[in-house]
Amino acid sequence: MMSLKNSVLIPLAVGALVVVSSACGGDEEAAAADVPTTAPDVTLDAVGEPADKADDHADDDEHDDEHDDEGSSGLGAHEHGTAEMTIAWFDDEVAIDLISPTFNVFGFEYEPVSDEDLAIEADRLTALTALGVIALNNEAGCSLAGPVATEVDRDGSHSEITVSWVFECENADDVSQVDAAGLFAEFPNFEDVDVQWVSESEQSAAELSPSATSFMLLQ
Repeated sequence: MMSLKNSVLIPLAVGALVVVSSACGGDEEAAAADVPTTAPDVTLDAVGEPADKADDHADDDEHDDEHDDEGSSGLGAHEHGTAEMTIAWFDDEVAIDLISPTFNVFGFEYEPVSDEDLAIEADRLTALTALGVIALNNEAGCSLAGPVATEVDRDGSHSEITVSWVFECENADDVSQVDAAGLFAEFPNFEDVDVQWVSESEQSAAELSPSATSFMLLQ
């Protein structure tokens, strides 16, 4: 492939040879016939690359954009049956957040429009925010500090729900266990909940499932 620089320099060099040959008494017509005076016809793009190659890269860019669109959701990894739970335990408060595909709660992820789907969503939200879905051990004397908050985030064909509980505990030093038996009993689509928790002195992880619905917090 001839570069942009060569496509300019070669004709100049050829012209110089023709002039020298004429000055030395050579056959000017023969020199003109034997040596081409124009560069090959190559169309270059703005960066000196052949246009057909540039088109190939344009196709690659379109291919990359298609992959970016497929992975552009802000919901991250998304798998039915799974969920993530984070627990922050400081002083006399325990804050718990659950992030889950709405399929695990409603049985669907599309935005409800029909009366039937709207009724299902309302019923499941009531059940999700009821007492006992998430519980702490009785010795700690914990109760909800306010209503359970929920927020649904939809992105194309995917949707997630975030549920937030805040507990106030009379005997915070006795907080030792989190129990999600009510969650698994009421919502059988949950299969695996990955838990990350942190306190003022400890942090750890756990995994909840229908067969292991509770875990101990380190003291």
